[in-house]
Amino acid sequence: MHCWGDDDVDWVGIDDAADYIGQGLRKWGRVNVTQYKEKYGTVRVYCYLGVAMFHQLIWPGYVYNQYPYKWMWVLDIKSGRFWSLFQKPILFYHKWLYRKLYANALKKWPHLREEILCCADYDELLKGL
Repeated sequence: MHCWGDDDVDWVGIDDAADYIGQGLRKWGRVNVTQYKEKYGTVRVYCYLGVAMFHQLIWPGYVYNQYPYKWMWVLDIKSGRFWSLFQKPILFYHKWLYRKLYANALKKWPHLREEILCCADYDELLKGL
């Protein structure tokens, strides 16, 4: 979309928008955000909605085991059926939060509308913004 060296691009704003969305998803939704950044002049927030294990709620964004003992990791992996009971309300909240943070970012950086929306992971949730 943009190339480095373009003077007419708000590079700091793009980076701030990615940070705002990524940190907000992690903080308020405990969404598993693996990375957020500016890439080619667009906002990139790589995330997975829903919860598959307790580890995601304690350390959102960490892909590898953060537990001090291996048996805790094994127990958490085997608790997948437990989390399936709560997927609908968790997904509802995550989708709402995802849309809300993107809408707030568009209000905060209206001049970066195209850069914020063009590479969203779940663009179907952003229809009508």
